[in-house]
Amino acid sequence: MAEFTGKQRVRAAYRREFADRVPFYPILGHCNASLAGINIKDYLTNPRKCVEAQVRGYEKYKPDIVVMVGDLLKEAEAMGNVLKFPEDSICISERVALEDKSNLGKLRVPNPSTDGRLPTYLEMCRLAKEQLKDASVGGNVCGPWTIAISLRDAESLLKDCRRDPEFVHALMELTTEVSHTSALALATTGVGVSIGEPTASCSLISPRLYREFIFPYHQRLFTQLRDAGLGLTIHVCGYADPILEDLIETGVDAISIDFPSSLEQMVGLSSGKVVVIGNVNTRLFYTGTKEEMEAEVKRCIDTAAKGSRFILSTGCEVPGIATEERIRWFMEAGEKYGAYPAPAVA
Repeated sequence: MAEFTGKQRVRAAYRREFADRVPFYPILGHCNASLAGINIKDYLTNPRKCVEAQVRGYEKYKPDIVVMVGDLLKEAEAMGNVLKFPEDSICISERVALEDKSNLGKLRVPNPSTDGRLPTYLEMCRLAKEQLKDASVGGNVCGPWTIAISLRDAESLLKDCRRDPEFVHALMELTTEVSHTSALALATTGVGVSIGEPTASCSLISPRLYREFIFPYHQRLFTQLRDAGLGLTIHVCGYADPILEDLIETGVDAISIDFPSSLEQMVGLSSGKVVVIGNVNTRLFYTGTKEEMEAEVKRCIDTAAKGSRFILSTGCEVPGIATEERIRWFMEAGEKYGAYPAPAVA
């Protein structure tokens, strides 16, 4: 049987073809920083150290996809949020740009080449793309709702949806343009583009709020980016079952779902229209047994892999406290259960 690279496996899944096995990868970021002995602050702010961590992780585990995991505040920071960077944990907002929502008119779409850490992240992706030749490399842009929440804070924005919907729509108009501009810039690095909307799930908002305040902007954003020639993935954290059909209708190419969402429902609704990614329980990476990890990987593959158009992955980023042994269990289980019954296609 021919040897396939990670890129070839992923390409086959998107084409509804079969390589030698299901493509798979854990979403690793801070775990890789720990592996390379790099603190989280340096990982998020120093391109060469970030790429060193990701390359070390790739060399150790050989995933088919490497995601350049950063943080969810880089766009908001470039628009005025003031951040704090602890040495060994993710950055946080000390002050949000829209603490006073009357400041909305003062905000502008940042330039990804010059503003905040956006050029730093682009450099991270360029370097990773140059060094990781056999794997697919993916980058992340925050979606419009996630940027809006970062600029305003979740509690205030949810109150605004009820008390001042015109403000929320005006904010979403702006943040949609931010996501659009950032995604186009990210695509110039050669990496795949994923839109991160962890806060758009029904773990935080109702389906009604998604359809009123987020769906129209997702649909517009993905149409614009596809018209520009970009293939797109969206990742939604938490429980998304009530809006899975809506996510498909946005026109995105691939949907990554977290463990609380139903993989079976996602596969049934998609009917091959999108690539499905996920949805291994990340809890298993710090508390699970080897038998539980194998069972979870097998469940996902048995549920979703038969017709291709499936990429096995973790439901979300693997926590920094995960053990290397459990990450290896995931990789070994993917190899063990991921072989396609169909003939390989070169």
